[in-house]
Amino acid sequence: MEIRWFSILGLAIHFKLILTMKKVIFFLIVIAFSFRIQAQKPTIIYLVRHAEKVTTDPNDKDPLLTEKGQKRALDLAKKLKRQKISAIYCTDYQRIKLTVQPIADKQNIAIIIYEPKNLKGFAEKVLQDNKSKKVLIIGHSNTVLETIEALGGKRPVASLSDNEYNYFFTVKISEEGLVEVESMRYGEGNSENNNFDTMKGK
Repeated sequence: MEIRWFSILGLAIHFKLILTMKKVIFFLIVIAFSFRIQAQKPTIIYLVRHAEKVTTDPNDKDPLLTEKGQKRALDLAKKLKRQKISAIYCTDYQRIKLTVQPIADKQNIAIIIYEPKNLKGFAEKVLQDNKSKKVLIIGHSNTVLETIEALGGKRPVASLSDNEYNYFFTVKISEEGLVEVESMRYGEGNSENNNFDTMKGK
């Protein structure tokens, strides 16, 4: 009986070790799979032009936002409220900072100032610091499309006119470096163009 008891005890310990090993292996598989999924996540960059600015004084090089512009800034924060933004970049102008301030406040993100004169270097820095993350960049009518190109994408529209404020661009960069650009509208329409369209470019 004593020998049989030790045999049963040995088998129990053996099966317990097997179960423990299976749990460990399963846990390691889950961890490895999680890391693989994380690595496969694309880098997503949202780009918009600043919201409507005050144009009553042509000598004012750093104007504030109009009432419509302030509303658009809130619309931007609302559009991205479900997105976890890792970084926000803007140039050192009041209209840019005011456009991004609502979402920066809501998501408690510090605004990073960038220099638009070297967009290629800026784009490389953004991609280096935010791999597999989501980023928001606020620019100007003469820098937004150029930034898309600096990121490796093709501009989905030929240009941005002075009265166009409601474009919302998304640049997705896969782990393999494939770039997809999506263009849509957000918030209220522009004063001369109330069409809300969606386009894609690669």
